[in-house]
Amino acid sequence: MVDRHKEAEKLYQEAVKLTTPSLLSFRMRGEWERATPLWERAAMLFKQCGDVNRAKDCYEHAATGQERQKSGWHAAKNMEKAGEAAKELGMWADVEAHYSRAAQLYAEEGRPSAAAEAAARGARALEERQPEMSQEMYRKAVEWLEDAGKDAMAGDIFRQAVAQLVRAGKWADAVGMLLRFAVACDGMGARNSECKAYLGAVVDALGVDNFMSSDEAFAADALFDAYRRQGQRQQERGDPAAIQAAVARLARKLPQGDLAVQAVQLGGSGGGAGVAIDEEGEEDLT
Repeated sequence: MVDRHKEAEKLYQEAVKLTTPSLLSFRMRGEWERATPLWERAAMLFKQCGDVNRAKDCYEHAATGQERQKSGWHAAKNMEKAGEAAKELGMWADVEAHYSRAAQLYAEEGRPSAAAEAAARGARALEERQPEMSQEMYRKAVEWLEDAGKDAMAGDIFRQAVAQLVRAGKWADAVGMLLRFAVACDGMGARNSECKAYLGAVVDALGVDNFMSSDEAFAADALFDAYRRQGQRQQERGDPAAIQAAVARLARKLPQGDLAVQAVQLGGSGGGAGVAIDEEGEEDLT
C-alpha cells in the first residue's frame, strides 16, 4: 500500500513537471500528451490506497489534459470519476460541477444520450443531500434527450426525475415531467407507458393547491374511488366485464388488464366527492 502511494506521488510530480513551462528544460509549453496518462495512473493508485482526495485531484488534471488534446470523450470519463470521488468525500458542489461538466463534454462530442446519463448519475448522487441540485440535473438530462429526439428511450430517467420531484412535494413540476414523458411515449407508440404517464399526471395534480379544491379535482378523486371499489368487486366476484364497462363511460384511457391489482396500487378509499350507485349496484360515472 505504501509503495503504491509513493508510486502515485512520483507519477503526480512528474506530470506536474511536464506541464510546467521551464526555460532550463527548453519547455515553453506543457507537455500534456505525456502528462495525462501519468495523472490517470496516479489517480488509480491513489484511489486504491484510499487517498480519495488526491485521486480526485488527479482525475481533474487528467480531464484537463484530455481536453487540451481535443479528446472530449476521455475528458468526460475522467470528470465523472472526479465526481464519484467528490461524492465519496461529501463535496456536493464539486459533485454537481464535475457531473455537469462531464455531461457537457459528452454533448459537445455529439453524444446526447451519454450526456443525459451522466447528468442523471450526478442527479442520483445528489438526491438525498442536495435535492434542488438533483432536480436541476434531472431536468438537464431530459432536455438533452428531447433536443436529440431520443426522449422516448429514456423511461428510467423520466421516472427517476418524477420520483425526486414527488419526494420534494413539487407536484406541479412532477405533473409537467409526466406529461413530457407521455408525449415522448406517444412519439414511439408506447401506448401502455403513455397512458400510465397521463394517469400519474392526474394523480400528482391532486397535490397541486390550485387544482385540488376544484370541481375537476373532486371528479378525478371520485373516479379513482369508483375505480378502486370496482376493482375490489371484480376481485370478489370475478366479473371484469362490469368494471370495464363502468370505467369506460368516463375514462376510456385508464389502464386495462388486472383491475384488482391496479385498484390496490391506487390505494385506499378516496376522500373526494361521492359516486352514485345505479340500480344494479354499479357506480354511475356519467
